[in-house]
Amino acid sequence: GHDGLLMVTRPSRQLRLTSVLFICSTVLCTCLQDIGKESVMGLGSSKACFSRRVGMSSTSLGHFRDSRLGIHRPIRHAYACCSTGKGIATHYPDLKSSQSISWESLKAFKVSTVKEMQDLDYGATKKYGVPSILLMESAGIASFRVLCSHFSLERGTKLLVFAGPGNNGGDGYVVARHALAAGADVRVVVMASPDKYKADAKTNYDAAEQLGIQLESLEESPRDQVSTLLSWADVVVDAIFGVGLAREVSGRFLETIQAINEWGGPVLALDIPSGVQGDTGEVLGEAVRAEATITYGVPKLGNMLYPGYQLGGKLYTTRISFPPWHDSEVKVEISRPSPLLQPRNPDGHKGSFGQALFVAGANGYYGAPRLASLAFLKAGGGYSRLATPESIVPFLAATAGSVVYIPLPETDKGSISPDGLEKILSASKKQDAMIIGPGLSIHPQTANLVLELIRKPLEMPIVLDGDALTFIANAENLKPPLEPRWILTPHLGELARLLGKSVAEVKGRLVECGRETALKYNAVIVVKGAHTLIVSPMGDIRINPTGNSGMGTAGSGDVLTGCIAAMLAMGLPVFDAAVSGVFLHGMAGDVASELKGEDGMIADDILESVPEAMRR
Repeated sequence: GHDGLLMVTRPSRQLRLTSVLFICSTVLCTCLQDIGKESVMGLGSSKACFSRRVGMSSTSLGHFRDSRLGIHRPIRHAYACCSTGKGIATHYPDLKSSQSISWESLKAFKVSTVKEMQDLDYGATKKYGVPSILLMESAGIASFRVLCSHFSLERGTKLLVFAGPGNNGGDGYVVARHALAAGADVRVVVMASPDKYKADAKTNYDAAEQLGIQLESLEESPRDQVSTLLSWADVVVDAIFGVGLAREVSGRFLETIQAINEWGGPVLALDIPSGVQGDTGEVLGEAVRAEATITYGVPKLGNMLYPGYQLGGKLYTTRISFPPWHDSEVKVEISRPSPLLQPRNPDGHKGSFGQALFVAGANGYYGAPRLASLAFLKAGGGYSRLATPESIVPFLAATAGSVVYIPLPETDKGSISPDGLEKILSASKKQDAMIIGPGLSIHPQTANLVLELIRKPLEMPIVLDGDALTFIANAENLKPPLEPRWILTPHLGELARLLGKSVAEVKGRLVECGRETALKYNAVIVVKGAHTLIVSPMGDIRINPTGNSGMGTAGSGDVLTGCIAAMLAMGLPVFDAAVSGVFLHGMAGDVASELKGEDGMIADDILESVPEAMRR
């Protein structure tokens, strides 16, 4: 045996062969790992890298971590991803420390639906001849590794595994077997009748039984029984449901999960915390609160979307021997900055770094236009113009002197009048981007102006934010441009309005509703929230890993709008600009939280942190 992976079971030739193959692969990958030092790539921690330099040394990346992001030895037979609620780190054991690596050269992290993951499992067996029991063994060994590295499992550790009726339970029996081989004191709570186990799960249940692992049958009303078992345990493994849960947790399963949460000790969830819906991250009645989760193949949407993300603790991923190209058809990924953003030209001038026109502001709404137009400059944009009601220009100029102002005629309520249309069109010439919406107010005449403006054959990309989203949601016979040049930035309520639905209808279907909105408006949709989604009309989705709860403050979205505008003006394609702008905005919030703390952060704190985020 190597590194505690001695197989002691003899129930079947197939299982013995599986074990031998994994011992060999572990030894091989350990040898490969020793060729060079480990390299760590931060893909979204609060100190993640947003460098515009395409080539970056792995040593320069190694320190991009926050205090909650544990740098750990990778699962040796596959690369591993770990996340802590503030970011994701990827471990590539075969990259030498002297090697230059780039965003382009690193494989993106895919995020699948439950159905896509099932297809990947099936495809690994059907296309590549990888037996399903080998996939289960891979998952179990990877989970055992996390128990050793994260939970310090050692000889004598009291490990309690809750094994459900399906394949997730089968994974739990593999973990139990390897923990036993390492000298741990192992008990398994059998959550269903053993007759319900099929195929691979049945094989691993039988192995655990023949090995003499203590199997505890669950009573009909198990609260006291489970509490007694938990009082014995040092560490718990949640292998109850996995990602296939489709209905609310009830009965003895509910009582068990409640008891685990009341116990409050360290829990490792297999694939996803039991009780979390795999496609939405929503809690179906009650869900396990895990200290760490290891997910198999690729992360699932439920691992990355709240509240499932928060319930999972630190997130580890193992490929379970999938080949690198196996998930190429999966269209959802974790965001990373675009490698297309070029280094700043040392011989450049304000025109070289992009120009943007903001159509924003109204009497009483001074903050939104100021924050958006300044964020554009803070994010690297060269020339920021703000077309706004003439009466508020002096107030804005007093606090944002770096912005060039275009005073516009007003309505009787102090919003932009339709009489300003020609002036806006004249100012828009030679602009790299136009931003419409921050602080416009919902005056009907201003709505008419905006709708007339966006119906013009404008060639530059347009960011539609704030009140402009209300205008287009209420518009009749609106024809979006044939080329997807719009970026819409709705929060949950605005997304519901754009689709003519209620917030309740949208909340649990963010991915689906984001795609529906992107198709409806032929636009890139930025669904703002914790782990903002960026959705293209072609169906591609990015999940942003940066940011924190301190960014839930008035004006934060206006800073985001300016960051996206800067990415557009500096030449990124529309989808890349939205992805990179959201990533930068979240990083700025993380920088601000380091300096201020999340409580009491305001939009100006985020704004002032944008240059530091850009520098990193």
